[in-house]
Amino acid sequence: MMPGKDDLRYFEDFIPGVREDYGSVTLTEAAIIEFAREFDPQPMHLDGASAQAKEVGGLIASGWHTCSLNMRMMADHFILKSAGMGSPGVSKVRWLNPVRPGDTLTGVMEVLDKRASASKPDRGFVDFRFELKNQHGKPVLEQTNLVMYARRTPGVAEKASSSIARPAEEAFPSEATAERLGYIGDMVPGTVLKFGTYDFEAPTMIHFAERFDPQAFHLDEAIGKASHFGGLSASGWHTASAWMRVIIDFWAAREAEAPLPKRGMGFGFDDLQWKRPVLAGDRLTFYGRILSARKSTSLPGWGIITQRSHAVNQNGVVVFAFTTSALWQARP
Repeated sequence: MMPGKDDLRYFEDFIPGVREDYGSVTLTEAAIIEFAREFDPQPMHLDGASAQAKEVGGLIASGWHTCSLNMRMMADHFILKSAGMGSPGVSKVRWLNPVRPGDTLTGVMEVLDKRASASKPDRGFVDFRFELKNQHGKPVLEQTNLVMYARRTPGVAEKASSSIARPAEEAFPSEATAERLGYIGDMVPGTVLKFGTYDFEAPTMIHFAERFDPQAFHLDEAIGKASHFGGLSASGWHTASAWMRVIIDFWAAREAEAPLPKRGMGFGFDDLQWKRPVLAGDRLTFYGRILSARKSTSLPGWGIITQRSHAVNQNGVVVFAFTTSALWQARP
């Protein structure tokens, strides 16, 4: 049963400095493999006996799976019981330790800050920090992001906090300048890759939302159309997971043509922006621009690649962007 309007948490109800638990979840091997097959089919997420899995101590969950599970915990604990209106993006995510079959993840959230919208008096933004730890007390995920909420009393002025930065506008490349990448020392900053496309269809959008982000505008076309999204909209974590699927398929296709350097684990990401809604029927094209590529000082044979990725819909509108870093093989 959905809570009534008087039972919802509004913008005014989130107080900076307050910390609270937001539930727990236990991962099974089957769930890790199911997500990986759909979105992140790397051997370390699919087969504990694979060479890649052995390098990281066995089967581990995709970082995007952990983010999606975190979203489900948030939804069940407070978002579905609030006047939530979605999120404009994520400031930071760090994957701090591997998540393995049988792990129980427990979440704690802290309200960092909030500000009323300067342009729309019916809503405001709350800045949260979310932390997941496993059953051993080891941190596995840290996430900082804004969530937008309706205001109980629209139009009442509040002092805007200067600690919540608004995302700056940026230019995104629209053409690829390379088809593949070499070893870490051979990469040229500014190189742009076109990873491929992903079609967002209503059944798959709803299926993702049912598992990880069951907000009404992700589940019901009529509710989505009546919302500020203007139609059935994909979960932002579906968009991010789709990026992972497209990039894995891109590397697999290039590897079929010629051997590629080895790729390792990601560390997390920064400045993720869900810039426009992704609606049923949209086709996104994903790009990545190399920002930097350097050899690791602590891991012989490896380097760190940092890239800014973005997605453009069929109308040429940028809908998604973020910056991520991961391990990449250096020249032997």
